[in-house]
Amino acid sequence: MTFDPKDRSMYRDRGQLLFRYRPGQTFDHSGGYTAQVRQYARDDTYAGPAIDRDYLVGEAMHLVRRWRSEGLYAPGAEPGSNRAPEFPGDTPLADQHYEVVIPGKVFAAVWPRVVRCARAGCGLVWEADDPRPGVDDWPPACPACHNLDGNRQLQFVFVHQCGELLPMRPPRKCGRGHTRGFRLNDRVSRFKDFRWECLECRMSLNVQAFCPNSNCTWTNKLMQPLLHTASSAHSGQGITVVNPPLANFAQMMLQPGFVTATIGRWLGLLDDDEAHHLLTDNATPATPAPQEVLDSIEAMERAGLHDQAAKLRQAFVPATADDLAEQVTKELGWDPLADPDRGYALARNVSVYHRVLELDRLTIPRLTETARRRDRAELYARYPEVLRGGGFDPDGCYLITDFPIIYLAVGYTRGGFGPRECDLVAYRGRAARGQQLTTLLYANPAETEALLFNLDRARLTDWLVANRLATPAEVDQAGGVQRWFASRIDPRHGQYPTWDGEPPPDHPDRPAYDVFGLLHTMAHQILRALAVDSGYSEESLSEYLFPYDLAFAIHPNGASEFTIGALRTVLEQNLDQIVERAMDNDTCLYDPHCMLSNQGADHGCLYLPETACQLWNRNLSRWHLYGSPDRSHVGYWTLNT
Repeated sequence: MTFDPKDRSMYRDRGQLLFRYRPGQTFDHSGGYTAQVRQYARDDTYAGPAIDRDYLVGEAMHLVRRWRSEGLYAPGAEPGSNRAPEFPGDTPLADQHYEVVIPGKVFAAVWPRVVRCARAGCGLVWEADDPRPGVDDWPPACPACHNLDGNRQLQFVFVHQCGELLPMRPPRKCGRGHTRGFRLNDRVSRFKDFRWECLECRMSLNVQAFCPNSNCTWTNKLMQPLLHTASSAHSGQGITVVNPPLANFAQMMLQPGFVTATIGRWLGLLDDDEAHHLLTDNATPATPAPQEVLDSIEAMERAGLHDQAAKLRQAFVPATADDLAEQVTKELGWDPLADPDRGYALARNVSVYHRVLELDRLTIPRLTETARRRDRAELYARYPEVLRGGGFDPDGCYLITDFPIIYLAVGYTRGGFGPRECDLVAYRGRAARGQQLTTLLYANPAETEALLFNLDRARLTDWLVANRLATPAEVDQAGGVQRWFASRIDPRHGQYPTWDGEPPPDHPDRPAYDVFGLLHTMAHQILRALAVDSGYSEESLSEYLFPYDLAFAIHPNGASEFTIGALRTVLEQNLDQIVERAMDNDTCLYDPHCMLSNQGADHGCLYLPETACQLWNRNLSRWHLYGSPDRSHVGYWTLNT
């Protein structure tokens, strides 16, 4: 990647661009000045796999919907106002107003153009003209004293929650009408104590600005002064799409049998080969199963032995498309073909994890088989016990060495980081010369490594029952805790469920909310433990949740194009220490207040940088792991103590 039209020695990979050099973001240029990214140009040389555009747009639209939903009653904003006003409305053709761009070149300009004279006794602050490359000096000479040596750009800007950005321009005149100019008195520790001083009469004026956006729906129009590199001056918002479908799979998703075959595989009604057979050929098995086998399956299902019945059906009753649709309807309790929006959304969501399972995996049994030293073999023999002790399924813990991800830059925020603090601002522009203005999504396809963890279904069931979130009969009737949970979330929300705030304890959504909170909290604890021993920082790691399979992955995020193999080293050398560190890390810098007032979740414990958590640090609680102080809530990691 290159920066044009200035210093062409500034090369950055695409991952760095989407994390540190986004359109509208300011940065310190290697040429010795501050610049602002104006736009990206498409990478016409990209030769990677053809990613399904509609899938990426759909994931971005889910993020926008979640942002709007969570920001609906943001404090300090007009009630019910839109927290993503620049994005297309949620209409049937909204997806046609997006364009996915893989960046190949960055265009930047000198900004802000507010300059301070360095000569003692002057100190004039003025807004300079845009310099002509190779012609004008930068910074320019002071218009008052003509000094050129040491003049500097002012590093401060004004931001507002609606996304507005202004340079810290000096006033035009003081209260006495003097227009000679102003210096900035910033020899104080707080922005609110900054003052403009008139060079003629020394009158002092406040340093402030008000939002000029006429469409802004925030009630406080006073803008916030910040250093231009402050994290809240420009915070990129996006999502990580795991194992995005390629064009051929996207075509398969349009096949009539996609919904029933995908959900049927997820329910255990057929295996991968049968699912692929139905998706590609829609073939019907010629040999019917013996009647005694069918009678046994029916008897097992009446007795509640769903897993055993599913295995017997899978072995002896290869499903036809019609039979499978009937079985799926019976298992789900609703017909995914009669409710096509919900059915397709469920199939789309559960296919993500199953496609991950098709990737090459390094498992604990495989590690044990290839161990060449006795101490390593003994270590790997200890892993299952430690994982079970942490409430994980040892068979569902493994490393994906080539984990395909796409970081999708959807928009940005200023003056805050989440939907209850600020608006999500869209990237608007033309995807290519001559095209119409549209909403742009910037994509960075990459491959990295990832550690995957599955929750132990039996432990989770016990936790649900102990916290009176479900009864054993409810879980068993649903066909297990995984199906019980999936039946209580709306797949049309996307991969991650959405709630309008935290449901009260007696609300029917509360059990699913707490299960998702447990999964999310455990992902944060494991990520924090990995940041200690893996060589990655918290800012360099990200989580990805698979709620429909009660699993999560931890992977290096898109800030880098390469992987250092550190997560493989963790699996080979100290996975047990990671799990034990996560379980032992039960305190917070702000305890006991954090545990009592915040349910054990704040910046001193569970909160992660915005690059690591796609859910804005929502729905987290150490109560899920260690129990509540009044013991009304049982912890997942203290269940049997």
